[in-house]
Amino acid sequence: MRDYRHQRAIRTLLFATAIAFCGFALFPTQAFASPTSPLLLGDGDICERVEDCFQAAVLPKERFAKALNNKEQVLLLKLSRLQRLMDRFPATVWAKRAGMLSGMLLVERNPALATQFLRTAQRDFPVLGDYIRLWMGEALLSLGEAKQAAEMFESIPQTVPDSYLVTKAAYRAGEAWYQASSCPEATAWFAKAVELNDKEPGAPQALLRRGTCQLRGNNVLEGRETLKQLWIRFAYSAEAKEAEALLASNLGGAPWAVQPSERLARAQVYLGQSFHAEAIEELRKFLVADPPSPRRAEAKLKLGIAQVRLKQYDQARDTFHSLVKDGGPESHEGSVWLARTYLRQGQGDKLLEFARTIQTSSLSVEQKGQIILFAGMWLEDQSRFDEAIIRYRQVTKVGEPASQRAEARWRAGWVYYRTARYREAGDELRQLADQYDSDFGPQALYWMGRAAELSQQPHAHDVYLQLCQRYVYTYYCQLARERINIPLSELLAAEPISATVPADGGASAKGEAARSVSVRDEIGQQSAYRRAIELKTLGLDLDATRELAGLTDRYNRDPDALMALATMLSEVGAYHHALRLARARFRDKLERTGGMLDPSLWKAAYPTGLLPTIKGQGASAVDPYLVAAIIREESQYDRQAVSRVGAIGLMQVMPGTANNVAQRLGLPAVGRDDLFDQETNIQIGVRYVEQLLEQFSGNVALTIASYNAGPLIVTSWMAQHPGRSQDEFIELIPYQETRQYVKRVLRSYREYIRLDKAS
Repeated sequence: MRDYRHQRAIRTLLFATAIAFCGFALFPTQAFASPTSPLLLGDGDICERVEDCFQAAVLPKERFAKALNNKEQVLLLKLSRLQRLMDRFPATVWAKRAGMLSGMLLVERNPALATQFLRTAQRDFPVLGDYIRLWMGEALLSLGEAKQAAEMFESIPQTVPDSYLVTKAAYRAGEAWYQASSCPEATAWFAKAVELNDKEPGAPQALLRRGTCQLRGNNVLEGRETLKQLWIRFAYSAEAKEAEALLASNLGGAPWAVQPSERLARAQVYLGQSFHAEAIEELRKFLVADPPSPRRAEAKLKLGIAQVRLKQYDQARDTFHSLVKDGGPESHEGSVWLARTYLRQGQGDKLLEFARTIQTSSLSVEQKGQIILFAGMWLEDQSRFDEAIIRYRQVTKVGEPASQRAEARWRAGWVYYRTARYREAGDELRQLADQYDSDFGPQALYWMGRAAELSQQPHAHDVYLQLCQRYVYTYYCQLARERINIPLSELLAAEPISATVPADGGASAKGEAARSVSVRDEIGQQSAYRRAIELKTLGLDLDATRELAGLTDRYNRDPDALMALATMLSEVGAYHHALRLARARFRDKLERTGGMLDPSLWKAAYPTGLLPTIKGQGASAVDPYLVAAIIREESQYDRQAVSRVGAIGLMQVMPGTANNVAQRLGLPAVGRDDLFDQETNIQIGVRYVEQLLEQFSGNVALTIASYNAGPLIVTSWMAQHPGRSQDEFIELIPYQETRQYVKRVLRSYREYIRLDKAS
């Protein structure tokens, strides 16, 4: 009877909570199904199997898409559905999971009820003991029972020593003791937390609390130092602004004087987070405040690079020119950046003159070679092809390292090709093609084939075939296969026996398969993996991902285990970590040469888990696989990614572009932080791709180039090279970053299509 009253009280509280926020009409009484009928979840959504009902409760947004834009609405719909599931299937493990998840969701809204759910979950799900303790601590903190909360957080490393949450628990223990007005304990825990990991989101607040505690205890000097560290190390945070206000209030009666070295350190923090405008401001203040500083040249170099990132080329040119004039080690790197800026601005006369003056300078061979390459690139852009070849040949003879010489040889061969001197192009490129370790091997072979084809030489087909036999999964093999009309399956079948089938007729392959199963079983027994699976079931994907990512270090020296782990990461939705692992350890086989791989690894290397979200944007003219390829190459499926120029999230959207797209669609303004949200980022990115496809009449290559460099500049490139075939146009893109980006995305896009057809 007591258990029945307890369950009834829980149901009553849950239902009352929902009604209070949404109104009774949202959850009609007929939605409560009998145990023998399908479960009506509301809004016309019905489920029969308990697993399906749980998924519908955990991921309602996946079913209703844009109909649920309000986070409050999503939360209350989840709670309602979880309660319906518990009523319908009370004796199942899914009902227990529903109770645990309800407890987590109610931590702030109804912490007393949350605590009841979570205490029950402690018994039912010992594998998640550390997470349940964390949620219980948060509930106690919401109830105002700060000391009990602190003790709960402190118990996590004691009960689960290998917990991923140890660092987070330290931060939360510090916060709990702070709210309990126990500064000694709070200060100790905050210090421990920051020492464990100062990259945690809670680090700025921890330092602010610690500094405040030190000031309360009249430890003014220590408090000032802590606040200064916060102001410097987390310059971009809201807490840094609070620290600045406190420091400016003349703590202890002494005025706050910012040291120049602190300005420089703060600028470096801004640069690390791609806040280039803020970094520029701090660097300028440093240069004004400390003219004789031995780090002045370092600051100028950073300033110039930040200006380049913001495309402030005039200012960057002046900064680098001043740096070169000053001399010193940094001026050598500044010389390369100055030459790069001349090239970007089209100031060829200055670039050529600068290239002449460096011959007797103390620059390294590599730095001189890079500047001469820039000079050749400008001459090539001006159609002064023979002069460009002279510069490139100069680098092929004396450049360092070997990769620089290879680039110069490639550029010379390419100039021969684009000026229709096909035999000279073939001779030049053959020397590159013979270097098996050269990164330019695939493209050298492809353009050798094109040159032979255009000069009507009979060996063109053989060159294309040789390219695909060496580099089967490259962008250039994709192009070659289109020209000779050979399917990939035929190429793979023609590979040497040793590359695909063991000499023992398959016994080794069976052994490998058995090993793979064994490794998966071993990984499956790890506590981190078991926690991850349970967290994934609860819809807590980020926590599941972090648990699994920690296993990478454990199996770092075992290729079979890493292959299995990449597959398992992908299976639970940890796409970023799965892809990163696959590329780090198996990239050559996946993207260049091919070789024997577990077929399931392809799913890790080409994630498809976000396709439902991509398709849900309603952009029918946009191939979802094109968007998947863009995400793969832009962010490697890392929703927290920030580029060096400030592009954000999965599709690496610039805040300015996001607001332009949002305005065109009639959506609210999109802030920088909004772009870290997966759905917002994909929505804006997909619509931008749709806009570019429309602008370029459905041309995928031009769309990809515009996504990276902008439509105006791509339009200007089209005007410069009319009548060129698409493969030639891509090779003629003057921005190296954009050129390589287009090739990578096109290659990934075609691989997505190939894998889809093969499945």
